[in-house]
Amino acid sequence: MQAGQPYWDHIFAEPQDSKPDYDDWLLKHKGLLEASREIPILDLGCGAGGDTLCLTELGYRVIACDFSDVALSRVKMHIPSAEVRKVNLAELLPFEKNSAQVIVADLSLHYFSWEKTEAIFNELQRVLVPGGHLLCRVNSIQDVHFGAGEGNEIEPRFYEQSGQFKRFFNRDDLIRLLSNWQLEFIQEATMNRYHKPKKLWEFAAAKPK
Repeated sequence: MQAGQPYWDHIFAEPQDSKPDYDDWLLKHKGLLEASREIPILDLGCGAGGDTLCLTELGYRVIACDFSDVALSRVKMHIPSAEVRKVNLAELLPFEKNSAQVIVADLSLHYFSWEKTEAIFNELQRVLVPGGHLLCRVNSIQDVHFGAGEGNEIEPRFYEQSGQFKRFFNRDDLIRLLSNWQLEFIQEATMNRYHKPKKLWEFAAAKPK
């Protein structure tokens, strides 16, 4: 259950004359990022490229991955040093086992059934080296400005509305999802998105060595 490429192409088909915006959520994880100086960071579901821009400005090599060709074209326009790759997160990731030190997934992993979400997190572990880190943000159940509790509830906290699917997490969901990871940081936070406060969960988790 995932929105198709035309939906995401439409989302990113806004004027492309300015660089993407980003906030500073990754900066608190500088110590973890440093381990990936020699290995490109994977930015999964990169969208218009805010996190990719942040990371490249910090001097990291980045492989920016998204399902939308329009999003990837925007990334390449504004961040020419980044490698771009079309990736469908609902499928097996096109990366070798133990090939990444850091994976960033910012608001890109909350569109799936629980079974598919577990499968995606298994794929993330496959791709990470032992001791490698996932830095992630997902919707919180408190995210009332962006659809929490709205629509047809297909599974607990997983909703369909107007043909689109979205999951909202509580802390227990994440503890369960990350039960075979080493959870090193977790907090519920607020960011500004489209001029509204967005509630989300942020976490850093390591693949066990």
